[in-house]
Formats: sequence, C-alpha cells, structure tokens
Amino acid sequence: LRLFQKFSTFRILVCGGDGSVGWVLSEIDALGLHKQCQLGVLPLGTGNDLARVLGWGSLCDDDTQLLQILEKLERATTKMLDRWSVLTYEAPKQSPPALKEEEDGDSNIQAQISHYADSVAFHLAKILESDKHSVVISSAK
Repeated sequence: LRLFQKFSTFRILVCGGDGSVGWVLSEIDALGLHKQCQLGVLPLGTGNDLARVLGWGSLCDDDTQLLQILEKLERATTKMLDRWSVLTYEAPKQSPPALKEEEDGDSNIQAQISHYADSVAFHLAKILESDKHSVVISSAK
C-alpha cells in the first residue's frame, strides 16, 4: 500500500475472506489512504459476509470466472463503507456497601446498569456525531 501513497486514487483487489479484508482496511486506515484507495473483494475465504453484502458473491471457486470478475471490478462503482467496533471493559471491583434489605440490592444493581447504559450511550453519540475521521478510527481500536 505504501507504494501507492502518491497516487490520487487507486484500486486494490483483496483475495480472501472477511479477515483479510479487515486487515487490509486496517492498514489503509493506518496509512491514511481511505480517501484515495478503492477496494474490491475476490471472495476466497470461509465466511465472506462482506463480499456477499457488497454483491461480489459468497465464494469464487471457479477459475474460469476470474476474467469476468476482473472486468466487473474494473466497471464497478464506488460505495462508501462504514466500519465500527464495540469495546467493552470492566471497571475494578469495589466492595459493595452492606445492604439492609434485598430491595436495596436490586436498586443498586439497577443504578449500576443505568450508569453503564448512560456511559455507552455517551460514547456512541460522540462517535456518531463526530466529523473527524480520526475520532471514528480511534474508537475502533
């Protein structure tokens, strides 16, 4: 990919599955090539969910179709693709205060769940409202 950094736009063909495509997309992000690189997929993996969703099919196991696929790639239009991931983390455990009744325990659990939901909602809103590509990328790390 570094060889193509000076090109205004370029296309690459990833021959593999979702893992290979994800790895190449991560490298494109790391090199800051997301605005100039167009990516096609030749589905050779086991899942191929991305290739199937983008209309490239679920598997390419017939060598005789390779020329047709390359011609299709050459004529293909550009589609924007959103990538995201969800990160979870566990806060350090703290000793819970002594409870007088079971009701206090239930309300404490509900308060913790509500606090967690609020923090997740805040984080997702920050990502969705951001116009900065770097914020979206850093949230996926």
